[in-house]
Amino acid sequence: MKVMNASRVGFPCDRNLWYAVNNYAGKVNKKSQRIFDVGAAIEPVVIDWLNQDGWITFYNPGSQEAELELYAPIEGGKIGGHPDCFMSRQNCDNVLADIKTMNERSFINWKRRGTLEDKPQYADQLHCYAYAAKREGFPVDKLAIVGINKNTSDMHIDFFDYDYMRMNKIIERSERIFKLDTPPEPGDRIESWACSYCDYAEHCELCKHKRDTHVDNGALKTNDPDIVNAIELLKEARELSKAGKELEDDAKAVLDVRVRQQGIKSVSTGNYILDLTEIKSSRFDSTSFKKAHPEMIQDFMKNSSSVVYSIKESA
Repeated sequence: MKVMNASRVGFPCDRNLWYAVNNYAGKVNKKSQRIFDVGAAIEPVVIDWLNQDGWITFYNPGSQEAELELYAPIEGGKIGGHPDCFMSRQNCDNVLADIKTMNERSFINWKRRGTLEDKPQYADQLHCYAYAAKREGFPVDKLAIVGINKNTSDMHIDFFDYDYMRMNKIIERSERIFKLDTPPEPGDRIESWACSYCDYAEHCELCKHKRDTHVDNGALKTNDPDIVNAIELLKEARELSKAGKELEDDAKAVLDVRVRQQGIKSVSTGNYILDLTEIKSSRFDSTSFKKAHPEMIQDFMKNSSSVVYSIKESA
């Protein structure tokens, strides 16, 4: 019987799913495996944190060895997997949750935008668990991602509702892939990073073509891991800087109204002391100088060169 595992169902490439359900040998890269291992190791700690916060949890540790398996039949096979936990507390019963560890950039973006917008693959995964759980008679009132910031150990829980229309689309996609005898086209959801994180790259001609390395008119097409990692780090640093600036602006907007405009110079919260210091400065108005003394500009010009690294998603 063909099996569509919930942990994979949100992957954006249909070919990846086809190779998986047809039992092709997959090869997980070392980085992806380390990420998975860190997530699995921290799960029991997160369960303790949830219990300390008043949650009553049923933890389902392990992957293929998990105590609770939840699979539901669909046309051509079955769909489901091993959910991390059920949890409940006062006024919040029957929550089906999955625990995810994230780097700081990913955590900040997910916390601000929510799972449905920022991590749709996580939402798809939980919907599959919930679909199978409901068929088995388990009550499921809410879905949740318990996110952990690997940089700071901050924890946040994002709750959302089960969406029958979303689940129907997941089933339709899975059933379509089950029926195919040959690898499909990638699909509408394919994203630029998918080939780099595909377990089945060695089987896929499309992925092999993307991994060819050659130089054409100064443009290098490559999958060199050092270069790929450097570009990813640069992109992550810029996104972190942007997210940090947005958070700082949000915080200052509150403090401007509640503190600065009230004439307050210092705030003590118990954990922090905030001092407000007014700084006056002067700067050279180069625009006005150019207008007033255009004949002098060239005498004070200093030539230099630099490189601008611009990053955009590839087609």
